[in-house]
Amino acid sequence: MIYLFLGDDLPAKDAKITEIKNKFFKDSQEALAFDFDNLDAKELGADTLKQAFLTLPVIAPHRLIVVRQIHKLKSADIQVLVNFCQKPAKHCDVILESTENTLKGDLKDLPLYCKGLVMARPEGPNVFDMTRLITAHRSSEALKMLDGFYRDNVHPLQIMGALVWYWGKEGKAYGRERFERGLKALEEADLNIKRSRLEPQYAVEKLVVELGLLLRR
Repeated sequence: MIYLFLGDDLPAKDAKITEIKNKFFKDSQEALAFDFDNLDAKELGADTLKQAFLTLPVIAPHRLIVVRQIHKLKSADIQVLVNFCQKPAKHCDVILESTENTLKGDLKDLPLYCKGLVMARPEGPNVFDMTRLITAHRSSEALKMLDGFYRDNVHPLQIMGALVWYWGKEGKAYGRERFERGLKALEEADLNIKRSRLEPQYAVEKLVVELGLLLRR
């Protein structure tokens, strides 16, 4: 059996891999040491993948091979993998994993040979959702969303880029004076971050409040 787990929901994929592994080796934990390979595409040495597919089981009836981040395989390894999937060996089962939702290039046909499952996290709000809250005079909700971005490790400068785009597109509708004041607030926030005048997170929070106030007047 060849499994293909796609998507960015890593906890869900790890849970599924653990479930398969536990079923595979439920009768012999010793076999786990000999008949299980956990490979990462980024760290594969020359011929490592080919050798893993050729190696016979030592204790268990079958070997279990996990290959993670297959979208990062080198060309030679991709060919090895495709050949194996087209003519799988009877002595091993394989779990293929990728954070991509769809495979491209030479990997695009792999789902034809695999039992596939896409496990993606539901999409959360983005920075442009936050700008819509600013326009709607809902700054407190925009700040709450901003805090969520920080918890998800979105860098303040990434948010700044979206706010610059937003003000350039929306700010002109509020008159030249307010538009220029918004540009000045953006410039000040950028300098506060790059010259460490303020904590980056606070500098963006301050900017969100200032833009919201400009839209209210």
